Amino acid sequence: MNFFGLIRQYAALIFIICCLVAQIRFCWLWRQRFKSAKGRALLTAFFVAANLAWAYTFWRMTRDGMMDATWTFLGRPALSWQLIHLLALIPLTVIYVILALRQFGARLLSRREPPSAKTPAETPRDARRRAFMRGLGTAGLCGLAGMVGGGVLKQSLAPATVRKTLICPALPAELDGLVVAHLTDLHLGRWMNPWELFRVFETTMAARPDIVLMTGDLVDHKPDFAKLYYEPLALLAQVPHGVWAVLGNHDHYAGPWRIAELLDGRGLNMLVNRRARVPGLPLTLVGLDDQGSNRFWMGVNHHADEDVLNFSLAAGPEPQEGDFRILLNHRPEGYRQADAAGFHLYLAGHTHGGQYQLPGDSQNNLAARFYKYSSGLYHDHSAWLNVSRGLAAVGLPFRLFAWPEIDLLELKKA
Repeated sequence: MNFFGLIRQYAALIFIICCLVAQIRFCWLWRQRFKSAKGRALLTAFFVAANLAWAYTFWRMTRDGMMDATWTFLGRPALSWQLIHLLALIPLTVIYVILALRQFGARLLSRREPPSAKTPAETPRDARRRAFMRGLGTAGLCGLAGMVGGGVLKQSLAPATVRKTLICPALPAELDGLVVAHLTDLHLGRWMNPWELFRVFETTMAARPDIVLMTGDLVDHKPDFAKLYYEPLALLAQVPHGVWAVLGNHDHYAGPWRIAELLDGRGLNMLVNRRARVPGLPLTLVGLDDQGSNRFWMGVNHHADEDVLNFSLAAGPEPQEGDFRILLNHRPEGYRQADAAGFHLYLAGHTHGGQYQLPGDSQNNLAARFYKYSSGLYHDHSAWLNVSRGLAAVGLPFRLFAWPEIDLLELKKA
C-alpha cells in the first residue's frame, strides 16, 4: 500500500490523535491564564464538553452516517473547535522550536563565558516583551476562533442567492429572460441534514426560477439517503420546467445507480449520460456522469483545461437546430472542449469555490491550485461556464469566505 493509501486508511485515527494532542496542549496553556481554581475548573469543563460533542459526531458517523440537527448545532462547532487548535498548534510549534534553538544556542555560548554569581533579574523590557507575546498569542487564537465560529454559523444559515446575467446572442427568443437556478454539492446525509435541505429549496423557490439544474454530489455516504429528498422536493414541484440533475463523485462513492433509481421520476429528472429536450422549449440539456475515481491528492486534477469529456456516452434525442444547449457536469473540466462541441452554457460544481478563500477575491481559493476554473462565472470562449460554490461543506464542516450559494442565471439575448 502506498503512502496516500495508508493515510486514507488511518485518517480518522490520525485526526483523533492530532486533535487530542492539540486539545491537551491548549487546555494546559489556557489554564495558565486563569488564577482561580474555579476559573480553571470551568475551562476544563468547557474543553471536556467540546470533546463530548466531537465524540457524538464520530459516534453518528460510525452508527448510520446520518447527521441530524443535533450534529448541526453540536458536531460542527465541536469539529471546528478541534480545527482551531490544530491550526494554532502549527505556528505555536514553530515558535517553540525557534525558542528552543535559541535557548540551546544561548547555553552553548554561556559555557564559554565565566560563571556568573547570580542569575540576572528580569528587566522591565523583558516583562513587556513577555506580556506582548502572551497577548499576541491570545489575540491570534481568539481571532482564529472568531473566523472559524463565523464560518460555522454562516454555513448553517440559509445560503445566499447570487444573481448573474448571461448575454447569449444565440439565445432563442422564447428563452429570453429565462432564470436558471443552479444548485450543486448538497451532500445530503453526512454534511447536510433534511432540515437544511428544506431551507435550500425554500430559498430557491422564493427566487421564482423557471428551471432548476443540479450538478452532482446529491448525497453522501449512503445511497438510501436519497430518500430524504422526497419531502423537500415537493417544494420544487411548481418549477415551470422541472428539476434536472447529474451525479457527482460522492454519489459514486455512495452508490450511483441506487441513487439515480431512487430519485429519477420522484420530482427529479436524472441525466446520467443522457440528453433531454425540455418540453415546450428550444432547450436541450446534456448530463455527463462523474465516475468519482479521480481525487485531487492523486494529482489527477491539475491546472490544465484538458479535453476529458466524452460526449459519445450521452444517449437520447439529438438537439434540434436553433436549440440552446446546456451541459451539466460535476467537475469544471473540458470547458474549451464543451465550447467546441457547440454548448452555450456549461454548469459545474465540485470545487466548493475552494471552501476557503481570501476575502473579496473568489479566484484566490484553495481549489485554484488544482483547477483552472475554480469559482464563479467565466466567458473565456463563446460558451459561458458557471462553477458554483455549492451548498454543503465537506471534510471540515465550515467555509471561510467561500460562502454557500444558489446561483440564479438569467439568460438574455442582448
